[in-house]
Amino acid sequence: MLKAKILFIGPNESGKTVLANFLSDTTENVGGEYRPTQGVRILEFESQNEGGNDKHTLEVELWDCSGDFKFESCWPALLRDNSGVVIVFNPDVPSHLKEIETWHSMFISSQGLQDSQCLLIAHHKPGSAAEEGWLPLASHLARLPLIHSNLEEEPEDVRQAFTRYLENVVNTLSESREQEEMSIIT
Repeated sequence: MLKAKILFIGPNESGKTVLANFLSDTTENVGGEYRPTQGVRILEFESQNEGGNDKHTLEVELWDCSGDFKFESCWPALLRDNSGVVIVFNPDVPSHLKEIETWHSMFISSQGLQDSQCLLIAHHKPGSAAEEGWLPLASHLARLPLIHSNLEEEPEDVRQAFTRYLENVVNTLSESREQEEMSIIT
């Protein structure tokens, strides 16, 4: 069974925990009172992926990381052995668009992850009037896959997009493992 460690990072109050709970089937409730994550929460679940002729189960560790910079000293430990990074932000908060550049620099650029191992989620909170569309992202962020998330209106679209992302991560991990094996053989 393949295993993937996925980091959910981004600014405070962007919806990381709500999305993590939903995607890991930890809860059906998408509302509730805001309680900031302290450090990190690790959610484990299995995902059935069908990659071409391959049908396999992926064991996912979803690391729901606090957006508070007071935990910055812990980040090197979070980065260890990660398979992918998801940056969650609220497109209704202008400062989030600038802040995700910092998150990208610290968690993606520094690790040399491929674009296929990364995902941006523009999370629209309940009652938001934001429209899904173009966002003024920096060029290095605009290259990354972007999905708009609205758990009140289109929850299954979000789940399907995340499953496609996990398939991309699995393909990248498999290719990397095959290259490593070939380098040992030759």
